[in-house]
Amino acid sequence: MKKLLYLQIKARVAVKPGEQLKVHHVADARDTEGHQVMDLPVECPQNPGVWRLPAMAVVKAVENACPQITVMGPSECFVHVVPENKRNKTHPLRTVIAFLLLMLGSALAITWFHADVNMLDAQQSLYKLLTGHEAENIWMISIPYSIGVFFGVSLFYALLGRKRTVAPLEIKLEEYRQSAEQATGLTP
Repeated sequence: MKKLLYLQIKARVAVKPGEQLKVHHVADARDTEGHQVMDLPVECPQNPGVWRLPAMAVVKAVENACPQITVMGPSECFVHVVPENKRNKTHPLRTVIAFLLLMLGSALAITWFHADVNMLDAQQSLYKLLTGHEAENIWMISIPYSIGVFFGVSLFYALLGRKRTVAPLEIKLEEYRQSAEQATGLTP
């Protein structure tokens, strides 16, 4: 029986600069005779960036060890050569500033929306409908409404509840990552 190798190419991998890229980084491999091909080197630039590695480059790296290869999965693997994280002293400050800006923007957006639709009159009308008399203080409607907005947004973005759910934000981030890889990926 001839030796047959099955390669399933991974969509993306991350390695450190200077680290030798090997078959086990970019593909899962299985052969019929149990020969080891996982530690064979694959040619790819080692400087930081995103590199497009065609499946044929992996085939080229293992073809001497096993001439009959079946390739499955994507036709290319994106290799992210990422330097080790150095502790950035400004990162916590930038995070706090970004959080505050986002919170301010969200608060302004909700406030302006409420002004546009005249939410105060709507809540006073709802209070009169439920209780039968005019509201001097609308907090009995405003507080549950605010809590409901919080839980609605949290459930929509899967911040609460089952963690197996894929949130719309995660989908958009994955689409962005794929677009960025397609736009910036270089072929070694």
